[in-house]
Amino acid sequence: MNVLIRVDASIEIGTGHVIRCLTLAEKLRRHGAEVRFICREHVGHLCDLIEIKGYTVLRLPLVQEKQSLPADTAQSQWLRVSQQQDAAQTKRLLKKEAVDLLVIDHYAINEVWESILRETTKKIMVIDDLADRKHDCDFLLDQNDYDEYQLRYKSLVPAPCKTFLGPNFVLFRSEFYFPVKRRIRRGPVKRLLLFFGGSDQTNETKKALHAFLALNRTDIQIDLVVGQTNLHKKELAHICKQYDFLTFHYQVNYLAELMYKADLSIGAGGTTTWERCMMGLPSIVWSIADNQVKICENAGRKKIVAYLGKKEEVETSLVSKQLCSLLGNETARTEMSIRGYLLMKNNRLSQQMLVQEIMRVDE
Repeated sequence: MNVLIRVDASIEIGTGHVIRCLTLAEKLRRHGAEVRFICREHVGHLCDLIEIKGYTVLRLPLVQEKQSLPADTAQSQWLRVSQQQDAAQTKRLLKKEAVDLLVIDHYAINEVWESILRETTKKIMVIDDLADRKHDCDFLLDQNDYDEYQLRYKSLVPAPCKTFLGPNFVLFRSEFYFPVKRRIRRGPVKRLLLFFGGSDQTNETKKALHAFLALNRTDIQIDLVVGQTNLHKKELAHICKQYDFLTFHYQVNYLAELMYKADLSIGAGGTTTWERCMMGLPSIVWSIADNQVKICENAGRKKIVAYLGKKEEVETSLVSKQLCSLLGNETARTEMSIRGYLLMKNNRLSQQMLVQEIMRVDE
């Protein structure tokens, strides 16, 4: 089975789309598929990382200056070119090669791009979170927990499209299943995890770190994690060197292990929300991108996380106050842990069903 994944990373886009596509690629490759990626070389791209993971990357050229583009989607500028131009460049790279499955994970792409590529592939799969545009696809995955999430794409995809919706379909890397075990959090907080994704443009990590340091809790160990596109990593590493209870982690492949060891976490919304739930890890969260707001608000209402608001609204003093409250409330932490744990209880079985379904493209 010949699979092509169209996805980008950049300082603006972040790294989450590529990371979850790598997870899908791993699962498909394990079932015998040949998987390649096609990515544009934006500033902050992850093409090299994808290649290190053993995948071929067909590279679209960097576009230095932003162009005046039609507002086909809310994030049209993320492509840096029009959908028609991006689709044409993609077709040229394929050189009339037939693809069994084309996977698209990109907020700047909709049915315009997809319809152009339709003749090159047997099936199209879209990974989305927004439900704000129409798609020409055969499969659609939205792994987020919204109110009435089963109805979100009713008018946005063709009637025959098979949808996989809700947190049971979150794409977890194998490290979240084996050898790490999940656990319900009980007892005092001895270890705290700080992680705001691969990029963290506005340095929310530093905000969270200062909020913790203000409490003067030297009895709690901190694991601080950053990705390779984090522009503040040197500054954060320097701060960590000044305290024995701070440990700096860079571009890790053992995040599940750190989540398992932690008793509490501070971080952003997005896919990491579901990773923390999977591990039963209670969390203080704020949204660092517009597409995270509804996810975080819903999780906050359900008391799956302690949601503080958008990054612009979250001051260091507010984080310190919430952190102090949770550190002193074991019952709240345990209940949050249980809610997240139960939310993901059927995930592994649902993931297997998803992979089996999309592997049957020839049927």
